[in-house]
Amino acid sequence: MKKRSFLLSFLAAATVAFTGNAVAQTELRIGFFPGPYADQFKRGVQPYLESQGIKVTATEFSNIIQINTALMDGSLDANVFQNRAFLDTFNTQQKARLVEVLQVPSAPLGLYSSKHKDLKALPNGASVAIPNEPTSMGRALTFLQLQGLITLDPAVAAGRHTERNITGNPKNLKMVPIDAPQMPRTLIEVDLSAILGNHVIASGMLLSSALAMEDPAPQFRIILAARDDVAKSPLIDKLVTGYKSAEYRRFVETDPKSKGFSRPEYWR
Repeated sequence: MKKRSFLLSFLAAATVAFTGNAVAQTELRIGFFPGPYADQFKRGVQPYLESQGIKVTATEFSNIIQINTALMDGSLDANVFQNRAFLDTFNTQQKARLVEVLQVPSAPLGLYSSKHKDLKALPNGASVAIPNEPTSMGRALTFLQLQGLITLDPAVAAGRHTERNITGNPKNLKMVPIDAPQMPRTLIEVDLSAILGNHVIASGMLLSSALAMEDPAPQFRIILAARDDVAKSPLIDKLVTGYKSAEYRRFVETDPKSKGFSRPEYWR
């Protein structure tokens, strides 16, 4: 009798453990910064995942560091908000093991102004808002150089420049570092603003209203990221399939808010 009771208890425990693992495999916890990538996922990818029997919990974070921290500690299975340059910097600083899984359609950085209609019209001493986060700042300065507005120190690695690395500034432009999500709100306070595309869309502005818009380099395209130990799991494979689906592509290409997004290589 004791042996039979022990066997039943063992089988019950094993069943619970197995069931718990099965549930874990059919739940996806994914994080975003508020804006277009969260919206595109919910409307273009989540329906596919749910049709595959996967329960989806999509969480939006107001702090970009917290999104990666949650991925590191296992609170999230994946996130979509950052580019490869940001991810590399985060991994180095935090000794993290987050990896790029897939590039997704990306909203480009652009130069916007509520005071001027042409970059050539910028006056001497004009104020230019740039993101205060290091990776985005380097990206913005690189694009300003591409437009012929400044010259950067070639000895500094691309994308790592700060205001101190400006070696040429013929119009004496004044760089104003601002928290990236606040840049659309402060547009009226400066002559020009280098705004990341997701913040443009989140504010209700149109990407097409930019005076100049970049074609993001590979390291600046938005990526789906995961921890290295789960990046090749069946759950993440399903997520990738959702992002590569014809339904998701059709949604992005017909959504007015996505006009101006760069396309990933697998769509070209």
